[in-house]
Amino acid sequence: KRKIGENDDFICTLIRKDSIDDFIIHVTKNPIFLNSTIKPSNYETNNFLFKNKNITLIEYATFYGSIQIFNYLRLNNVQLTPSLWLYAIHGNNAEIIHLLEENQIKPKDGSYQKCLKESIKCHHNNITNYIQNQYLFDDNICNILFNSIKYYNFHFAGKELINESSFVYLCE
Repeated sequence: KRKIGENDDFICTLIRKDSIDDFIIHVTKNPIFLNSTIKPSNYETNNFLFKNKNITLIEYATFYGSIQIFNYLRLNNVQLTPSLWLYAIHGNNAEIIHLLEENQIKPKDGSYQKCLKESIKCHHNNITNYIQNQYLFDDNICNILFNSIKYYNFHFAGKELINESSFVYLCE
């Protein structure tokens, strides 16, 4: 279980696999509230999940990009919260991000800076480009380059860094 490095709770397995039919059966047969949290696991090795306590079912589904379960929970009145943005970035599912936007859910601080940083950290460059183009088009390039290098996202850093002299010029 340690080698697998994931929460071994049955409901977590269903969410990771986006097994909507089995998920519905499980939450219907067992006394599980759709707003409930998942049980923490000693086997969880993902630092983001390990650091965050009291992760809700919808946050966990969002983290894994499990769109069917995300939609089931959303359509059954589970509240969409600002915290979902960072989970959605990890999930790398554009459809979930668009649903957050359609429902006018903004990140916790109203800024997309943490979202940009998290997408760079995850190497989800399509999401990084989207956030940059939609929300932070005038963002400081030095901040982007710093985070790209800090999190070894050299692909994105290379896109931003045209040549050595432009980096020196921009960051003076």
